[in-house]
Amino acid sequence: MSRGLSVYLDLLRFVAALAVFMLHASFERFSGGLPFFWRFAIFGNDAVMLFFVLSGFVIAHVAVREADSPRSYAAARLARLWSVCVPALGLTVLLDGIGIQLAPGLYDFTLYAYDHPVARTLASLLFANELWFWSLQPFSNTPYWSVGYEFWYYVLFGAWLFTPGRRRWLACGLVALVMGPKIMLLLPVWLAGVWAYRTPLAQRLAPAAAGCLCAGTLAGYLVYRYSAMPEALATFTVRWLGEATSLHLGWSANFLANYVVGALVALHFVGARRLLHEGAPVPQRLERRIRTLAGFTFALYLFHNPLLQFFGALAHWLGWWQHRMLPVVLGPLLVVWLLGARTERLKGPLKALLLRAFSRPTARG
Repeated sequence: MSRGLSVYLDLLRFVAALAVFMLHASFERFSGGLPFFWRFAIFGNDAVMLFFVLSGFVIAHVAVREADSPRSYAAARLARLWSVCVPALGLTVLLDGIGIQLAPGLYDFTLYAYDHPVARTLASLLFANELWFWSLQPFSNTPYWSVGYEFWYYVLFGAWLFTPGRRRWLACGLVALVMGPKIMLLLPVWLAGVWAYRTPLAQRLAPAAAGCLCAGTLAGYLVYRYSAMPEALATFTVRWLGEATSLHLGWSANFLANYVVGALVALHFVGARRLLHEGAPVPQRLERRIRTLAGFTFALYLFHNPLLQFFGALAHWLGWWQHRMLPVVLGPLLVVWLLGARTERLKGPLKALLLRAFSRPTARG
């Protein structure tokens, strides 16, 4: 992966996390609505699809070039997730516990659930929160659902990559059986990222054609997003599957619209890969700033919703409800800035710890 492409992908993932933050921060029940910025809220769900495509793209690169065994692949993936997921879940439990005491009415929301707290926490830690038709929401942390999808895409890809011969089909079939139909429905979006990395199309494109592909996919997405097509696809999917089935599919219910976004993002990556070749110049100052912002992406994504909810409760308790916009929006950003970089630094030590743990059975044998 070229330096220019790596920087561009870092920029995209930070912008995607910011779009999800803007989506939730613009809710009336949090900030009272954000002037102008609410316009970016329509990109929130599509930003998660961008994360899925980007994840498939990056994992296809990392697995081939850096992971030389199932043990190192598993340690790297678990360290990447747990380094942020564990602090995110701990923060959610702490903030929700305080926030409910400050303003219990603000936590009375359809997507929040607080029954069986131990089961919800364990299921989230083990990434079993979205298997089959379960949806064990970890309290107020609604964005956590996508982690319960992405982990199993890592497992499936690892089963394909490291299981030899025909047994890989059996291994992948068993993983798919554990995942269930809900997670499988969005697998094509993640695999679109793997295709974008592996396809030789990027090498065959002329620079002008790659530029047209990048610009065309971006323009096509904007036309799609501001047209009636997303709503039409959502309506068609519900009518086709039925309301009961759509309800059971949860976050995957609008999968046809997600396929459209995933295909456009994957094609955009193909064009960008050709344009941002090895020799493409990247100013060092710009690269440093983008890398710094990208380091907060995962924390911003997993920390922000419990923080928005907590600062809303705090504003209510302090009597600032009519003037809550600034504390509710700036408070979470400040906490992410304080904690985000620290969670990133946990990844290396956690990976080393996991590698030692995975090596013990072999050493004894």
